Amino acid sequence: MIKQQLGTDSFLFSLSGVTTTAGATLDTAGADYATIRIAFASEITTDCVGPTISLLDNDTTVVSNFATAVADRTAEDLTAAKVVTYHVDLRGGKRYLRLTVDPVGTAATDDAVTCAAIATLSRQVEAPGATTDMADAAVIVLPD
Repeated sequence: MIKQQLGTDSFLFSLSGVTTTAGATLDTAGADYATIRIAFASEITTDCVGPTISLLDNDTTVVSNFATAVADRTAEDLTAAKVVTYHVDLRGGKRYLRLTVDPVGTAATDDAVTCAAIATLSRQVEAPGATTDMADAAVIVLPD
């Protein structure tokens, strides 16, 4: 059997020069996997501390009940623009994921964060069992 991924994208948030914590909650109902990408612009000044990125999970949307799903990334180096990616196996896990980005520096204006976050939820499905079952099928592979 051939396994393939079917996915849908969700825009989580976009921040421009933000100096306070921002976050978004994602409902993962029906999905087997999540890929979360956070694209960061380079730091504004060279003394930037860099943000803390947290990925949490919970079975309800009560923000105070979320627990760490993946270890926090602290003082993320943003000397150059970068993309931080999480791949999460949701099978047997909690229903909701919460992503937060926290600019933790002491000089708030020097540690402002500019970023955007997108999540792709996907399910693993069974494809036809043999190539003869795919007589009129067109397969398109898109780059990341």
